[in-house]
Amino acid sequence: MSLVAGGTRSNPVNDAVTFYGRLVGLLAGGERLALCSLLRLEGSGPRRAGAKMLFRENGESLGTVGGGLLEAQTIVWAEEALRAGCAICRPFALSLQQASDEGMTCGGQAEVLVEPLDGTSPATRDFYDETLVLLRRGGRGCLVTAIAEEGPGVSVEHFLVVGGASGAVSMAGRTLPTEILASAVSVPTLVERGAVRYFLDPLTPPITVVVFGGGHIARHLVPLCHLLGFRTAVVDDRPDFVSRDRFPHADELLAVPSFENALQDLPLDAGHYVVIVTRGHGGDQAILRQALRRRPGYIGMIGSRRKRGLIFEALAREGVVADDLARVVCPIGLSIGAETPEEIAISIAAELVATRAARTGRGAAR
Repeated sequence: MSLVAGGTRSNPVNDAVTFYGRLVGLLAGGERLALCSLLRLEGSGPRRAGAKMLFRENGESLGTVGGGLLEAQTIVWAEEALRAGCAICRPFALSLQQASDEGMTCGGQAEVLVEPLDGTSPATRDFYDETLVLLRRGGRGCLVTAIAEEGPGVSVEHFLVVGGASGAVSMAGRTLPTEILASAVSVPTLVERGAVRYFLDPLTPPITVVVFGGGHIARHLVPLCHLLGFRTAVVDDRPDFVSRDRFPHADELLAVPSFENALQDLPLDAGHYVVIVTRGHGGDQAILRQALRRRPGYIGMIGSRRKRGLIFEALAREGVVADDLARVVCPIGLSIGAETPEEIAISIAAELVATRAARTGRGAAR
């Protein structure tokens, strides 16, 4: 079931760093554009609350709020907001008949905020510059948008909250209510306080997929992960296998003397997903031994069930407990009958997306 379906004129942007990087770049060029945000979604749809799209005066759109009828209507609102020079907040309802006409099985309701942004405004540029700096340095925070009815449109005020109640910055220097500052949300949330509604949009750094082994699977997996909004790092003990020519989309490339101590200088926490696809059992076992001493958000290892049994038995003899071994996904990847490196890469990428979706409340990992 889906709220919207069909084609879109959007250029999808899959992570916050890329989206706000594009936004900052356009503002730096002095452009006027409309920022479109999906505030709420009731029913089922391809995007969740917090999805964003930029609409330029030349008709180009970047990002997506979901496609189909909703996105087409959002573009109409974006053109209206740019003409009027004021923000608008509009509900969208897809009737059962419209859903049927679109080839879907149910309708739904959404609400979209569309606001014009002016690249000639220093305050606007500075605010989004700060947002991008926070994301690029791997920081966490929350974008809070205060929305109040005002004549035919709405008044909008943005706040960048960093470090809880001690750090809230707005374009106009106004402050947020204490209860909003103290709110901790993990997913985009719309709350009401009297005549003002607040949209809380948490900012988190993208998950980093650390691929151990720069072989055939990694060459196909890394560009997929890049397309899907992950950061990527590739580690191998062969310098030629972690070259920029080989991995143009990787964020980090690391040649190590040996897989035996490959993780000693690598930070690994819940924001890292470990993919083990080295060229042999020895390398896989060495990486797995080290990864299990940390708490990454995901550990997946390539191999058959027989290989898994042999490596698990060897690690158990070294003192690794069963609960830690249970954290490992092996064979890695969703079960889609994959055989070629390309197919295996797709199965792994799909599993990483499912794991990320479960973490953010959008779905369940296997």
